Amino acid sequence: MEHQATREVDEEGNITWVNPPSVSGPYYDESITDEDRLEQAWYDFRTERDYLLRQMDVYQGVLLYNTLTEAQQTELATYRQALLDLPNDYDTPEAAMANIPEPPSWLD
Repeated sequence: MEHQATREVDEEGNITWVNPPSVSGPYYDESITDEDRLEQAWYDFRTERDYLLRQMDVYQGVLLYNTLTEAQQTELATYRQALLDLPNDYDTPEAAMANIPEPPSWLD
């Protein structure tokens, strides 16, 4: 018999998963492999990184880019490259996520 956790949403919109009464302890879906979990963790990391790249890419347009100082252009290029290199520089998505660089202070 398969036990399914149920999704509950509180008044504030927070989602929690609750085991059925017949299940004690944390819910663990045995059909999800460690490889699946690793793939999902890398996907979650890349989603976060891609969001940061999109925020920064606004400044890559010629009109806005030309308004930046040379130092800002260099900072932007360095930050962008650091974001792009993260998956290659770390063996795990957790390490990559923990080492996301700080954006330049002027980048809002």
